[in-house]
Amino acid sequence: MSEPKPTTQTPTPVELTEEQKKKQEEKKKAKEAEKQAKLAKLAEKESKAKALKEKEEENKKKKAAKEAEEKEAADKEAAKLRDYTDKVLQTPIGEKKEFSGELYPSYHPPAVEARWYDWWLKNEFFSPEKQLEIQQHVQKDKKFVIVIPPPNVTGSLHLGHALTNSIQDAIVRYHRMKGEVALWVPGTDHAGIATQAVVEKKLMRERNITRHEIGREQFVSEVWKWKDEYGSRIQNQLKKLASSLDWKREAFTLDDTRSRAVNTAFVRMFNDGLITRSSRLVNWSCALKTAISDIEVDYKDLEKHTKMSVPGHSGEYDFGVLFEFGYPVEGSQELLYVATTRIETMLADTAVAIHSDDARYKHLHGKFVVHPLLGKRIPIITDDVLVDPSFGTGVVKVTPAHDPNDYETGLRHNLPMINLFTDEGLINENGGQFKGLKRFDARNAVIKALEEKGCYKGMKDNKMRIGVCSRSKDVIEPMVKPQWYVKCGDMAQRAIKAVVDKELEIIPATHEVTWFRWLEGIKDWCVSRQLWWGHRIPAYLARIQGRPEPDHFDMENWVVGETKEEALAVALKRFNVAADQISLEQDPDVLDTWFSSGLFPFSTMGWPEKTADMENFYPTSLLETGSDILFFWVARMVMMGQQLTGQLPFKQVFLHAMVRDSHGHKMSKSLGNVIDPTDVINGISLNQLQENLKTGNLEQKEFTRASAALKLDYPNGIPECGTDALRFALCAYTSQGRDINLDILRVDGYRRFCNKIWNATRFALMKLGTDYKPIDFDAEALINNSSSVNRWILNAAARAIRLVDQGFKDYDFAAATTAIYNFWLHELCDFYLETTKPIFSDDNNDAEDKLRTKHTLYTCIEIGLKLLHPFMPYLTEELYQSIAHRPSDNLPTIMLAQFPLEQPQWIDANIEEEMKQCQDLITAIRSLCNKYRVKKVPIFAHAKKEELHKLFSRHAHLIKVLTNASDFQVHLTSEGRTGCVVDTYNDSLSILLDLSTSIDFTAEIKRLEGSRTNLLTQKDALLKKINIPSYDKVPQKIREDNTTKLNGIEEEIKTLSNSIESFQKMSLNK
Repeated sequence: MSEPKPTTQTPTPVELTEEQKKKQEEKKKAKEAEKQAKLAKLAEKESKAKALKEKEEENKKKKAAKEAEEKEAADKEAAKLRDYTDKVLQTPIGEKKEFSGELYPSYHPPAVEARWYDWWLKNEFFSPEKQLEIQQHVQKDKKFVIVIPPPNVTGSLHLGHALTNSIQDAIVRYHRMKGEVALWVPGTDHAGIATQAVVEKKLMRERNITRHEIGREQFVSEVWKWKDEYGSRIQNQLKKLASSLDWKREAFTLDDTRSRAVNTAFVRMFNDGLITRSSRLVNWSCALKTAISDIEVDYKDLEKHTKMSVPGHSGEYDFGVLFEFGYPVEGSQELLYVATTRIETMLADTAVAIHSDDARYKHLHGKFVVHPLLGKRIPIITDDVLVDPSFGTGVVKVTPAHDPNDYETGLRHNLPMINLFTDEGLINENGGQFKGLKRFDARNAVIKALEEKGCYKGMKDNKMRIGVCSRSKDVIEPMVKPQWYVKCGDMAQRAIKAVVDKELEIIPATHEVTWFRWLEGIKDWCVSRQLWWGHRIPAYLARIQGRPEPDHFDMENWVVGETKEEALAVALKRFNVAADQISLEQDPDVLDTWFSSGLFPFSTMGWPEKTADMENFYPTSLLETGSDILFFWVARMVMMGQQLTGQLPFKQVFLHAMVRDSHGHKMSKSLGNVIDPTDVINGISLNQLQENLKTGNLEQKEFTRASAALKLDYPNGIPECGTDALRFALCAYTSQGRDINLDILRVDGYRRFCNKIWNATRFALMKLGTDYKPIDFDAEALINNSSSVNRWILNAAARAIRLVDQGFKDYDFAAATTAIYNFWLHELCDFYLETTKPIFSDDNNDAEDKLRTKHTLYTCIEIGLKLLHPFMPYLTEELYQSIAHRPSDNLPTIMLAQFPLEQPQWIDANIEEEMKQCQDLITAIRSLCNKYRVKKVPIFAHAKKEELHKLFSRHAHLIKVLTNASDFQVHLTSEGRTGCVVDTYNDSLSILLDLSTSIDFTAEIKRLEGSRTNLLTQKDALLKKINIPSYDKVPQKIREDNTTKLNGIEEEIKTLSNSIESFQKMSLNK
């Protein structure tokens, strides 16, 4: 029986009420509306995105089109510039450039500077003989002579050299233009140590040989080859800088003439008892195996214990410490502890010193210690000069042969002087078991040996200075060596007297203190150098047959002579023997480079011969150099000049300051801030600047730091500035007594100044016209019946002439360049040229007025170029050759033209004051027009005083032109004017701008109110920061900045409110 099937019963649908149906429908509609809204929003978003994309595409197209247009314009300009430069370079070397038509539209240094130097050289314009031949105003009995501080033949010029030569060339060109017979003598220094080191490295790098392997004669020959091949680099750089040196007089301190002078000087000073030979302590470079001068020693300052590597050694060694060890006191168990920075030199100790009043060691007076490693007896001495009881242990080891203070102690106590080292810096036979060890390896070995003896106590931090050879970076070793010395005492006193008696002037005078201090404390000058490249000392050791080996330290066994034959004649006479019984051996050493440099002012004139140059150009006029070599070179030139010629070598010494980078750091290769002047002249990329660092042998750490510094200072490299801009910038920076923090990028600003000068001259040429013929100069005629503006610019020219002239006389190059800059830029370009435009453009102007203005314009350009020439020789020569010359001016070059003479008749204080008041008013009107963003509107000046009314009425046309006003009127009233905005200029004058027809007041008010609202929002946000309870804890600098910012916002709000109020009033009255 089957079960019954279940039945499915459909529930009866519930009938919705009308209200429910309505709600359901509304819900459905709402969903649909929401859907449509989303679709609409999406469509709007897509539409906006599409529009934005289309806009972006349009902007891209516009940008691409603009870039293409700019590129096309740039390419056209570059092509024009190439054509211009190529045309210039078609001028044969040594020939004068041809000038036809207008100047190129802009200043381009490579084209301007090209070919001039070769033309000057070919025509010998740098020689006094040529000047005497063709300069009309030359003063034959007035000379101006300087010699170049001879740069090292090994090097290349850096910005310090560029400063020196920019100053010197400016001075020489100034005196040449003044009509003084000018001579600037060029030369280079053979630079004994530096050059020998360069060639030794070259031989090792290229041929893997040392100088000793090829011998002295062959090595010197190699150095001469190197000099001939690479030595012209300096000359080329000097020529690039436009240095007006008389190259036919070029000297090299090791050429035949200078070598003769050196030998003569040595022999004469020897015969006068000023040169002697003795063993004394010297700065010894173990790497170079020679004594070096104090100037060739650099110093490292250590604050505490420091591990340092040393050239020629492997590993690192302890410096910046005091080592303490004990000397066993003879006959007792006591150890006398000493503290020393040079523990290895204890092997050469010859005494132990204590202070006579030190109670701790009274019982040791007159006793001995026993050397713990060598077993020898060493006296205990009392020396109150050497010993400071409060320093270290109050006991000092005395090593007379290897320490300057110990050396003096040794002389006082007649102690033995034991040399511990070979010339290479190895321990010699005096070091016992340590023989053959390198200096600082011996340090460690001595410490170990003392520890084994129970005599080593330890080491502790000690602040100290370490002398390092500037060439090899090796640690200097004080060593006693037989050397030749110049006695400087009497010569120094004469040099002091020359300054005291004002026979020699040192500028700035602040350096006199240094001069006196150094010369009063001067010591004998060690002139021996253990080198092969240099002036071999003309001294010979005499050996006589049948007699014992001569004592090298006995001066009686030495003879001198300018030649070996002369020395032999002296020896035969002294020893009274036949020629075949005597032999002479020349000292192998050479003379310190500073010896030949000390003769430079007169050896360059042909001394010791009585040459025409010695008669005509010695003594020289000036020595210009850096203050850092006042002692090493300047003082020695003075001493040797007085001793050998009986005259001071120059009358004045001008010492310029040191060039530092823009941050005030000394220029150093390791800092990466040494800039080649050629890179500033030609321009250089950042990448190339960083690549150049790789030639400086920097360690990786130094390279990384230097490269980062370059990127920070020159992210876009250095732009092409040209020689003239560099020279002008260097001289503009020069202030007496202050170091120069040179911002290279400021030089680019002076390049733009060059462009201003170029364009001003170009403007003048266009306005003067091709048919303009300048007349002979007549200062009086220029101001007769001339306009106020013409008289004003001539007054400005007279002031510039006076200031530049005085600047050169005072060696105040900052003042001279500032006067030139102001005249060209502010007075000539910014003001005067603008005033001449309506005069030349209006055909209705009086012809005589136009001609007088042309004569004045020409005169100002001519004066400006002549004033500028000493600083910017290339630009001024180019422009001078571009302008017509006066009938009486037949000189071929601006460098021989007459420097502008002072013109007292042009000085006019009244016109200067009048024009100053006009300029100030013009500036105020321009500022007001900029504030309201209007041009070409009627402008009124309402004066309360009659004199102001008359003054500005006289110059109304000038003010109208220079303010770009549609009209300018001056009224004697204090009333306002309908439709005008009023600005109170001062108590006696108001400026009124008529804005009634040029501004939509409603729109302008709306714009200003919007700006004010933004400022009020900024003010509220700033006040919220300022008014927090803990504001007093905010750093003071931030609080000060916030206060300054708030004051600025409030001032701007006030200005806007005043403008809105003014516009509202004008809108109502309109």
